[in-house]
Amino acid sequence: MPVVRIVAIMPPATGSRGMFMNMLARWMQRVTAAVAVTACLAEAACAEPLAICGGWESYAVFDTLFMQRDNTTNDGPLALDGDTLATAIGTPDLQFPTAPGIRALYGQHGPDGLGWEFGYLGVYGMFADAAAVGNANLEIAPPLSSAVAGLRGASAARATYASVLNSAEANVLLTERCCHRPRLSGYAAECHRCVFTVDWLAGFRWAGLDEQAGLAFGDSPAALVTGYAVRTSSNLFGGQLGVRGRADWQAWAVEGWAKAALAGSVLAQSQDPIVDSITGDVYRSARGSRTDTPGGIFDVGATLVYRLSDTWGLRFGYSMLWLTGVALAPDQFDFAADTRAGTRLDGNQTLWLGGANLGLEARW
Repeated sequence: MPVVRIVAIMPPATGSRGMFMNMLARWMQRVTAAVAVTACLAEAACAEPLAICGGWESYAVFDTLFMQRDNTTNDGPLALDGDTLATAIGTPDLQFPTAPGIRALYGQHGPDGLGWEFGYLGVYGMFADAAAVGNANLEIAPPLSSAVAGLRGASAARATYASVLNSAEANVLLTERCCHRPRLSGYAAECHRCVFTVDWLAGFRWAGLDEQAGLAFGDSPAALVTGYAVRTSSNLFGGQLGVRGRADWQAWAVEGWAKAALAGSVLAQSQDPIVDSITGDVYRSARGSRTDTPGGIFDVGATLVYRLSDTWGLRFGYSMLWLTGVALAPDQFDFAADTRAGTRLDGNQTLWLGGANLGLEARW
């Protein structure tokens, strides 16, 4: 509460001048007292303690995500026209359509400004493919095409790319809340209660990206045989810091957040045996590799909430997620013919996801 210094004004001697000064002194004392009371009320209105605003508050959020994807795969050929050596299928041809996902949060705000929350985010069914047809002239990128007869002289080729993302987080919250109480005013906005909440977050974040990619060749699109397949796994672990702001006014609320985690990435890739479909010989045995690298997880979004009741709200907004230091499956295709082929791991790539979210929340 602000401290207002009140200065006492001593009455002067009697007389008309003294009576006037006495009246002025009493008037100034009343004004000073009124200013002190107004300052106290203003402070209470603009910085009402969290406990007065409701004590322990629980919240649960469930959003359906519709995510588009962009990733920085190495720009290289996967299948060639053997007559012209032109690229028939390249990594840029593997474009993902919008993929579904979910986000769930559950947490509590405490009366002393401390709280906690757990969260999960998943994006499923990310799948891309690209195909080409020719006249017995399609082949895998050299020099592997020269070594395996079943990977050249094809009339149809197809590249596939599938991916799944899972992420979990646990945070402690330091909450600041300002409650603006309604009051009579000529402005309509002053007549409604408005609550501003800022959550400072610190905690732990994990993200797991699992992918697989394959190249298939055959005499026709209906007779394709997978000749080369790879799988990758990227697990990112790290400490997370972030902030989330929210403003509630009448039936509406606006919420935005930004989170960043500096992570360590544990990367792995594995490759199926390469078997010549014509001769049946195993050209390259199954193999793989692992490595560690720095990475990051960055989560940004904004949501508009319409309050259906005192407890339930409808949410719609936009979310973005970046992962750095991940291994993408198409980058692990190794067309070399040396003894280390298939054991090298490219794990310095970035994945971006962004899209709309629609969901429900409950606060009680």
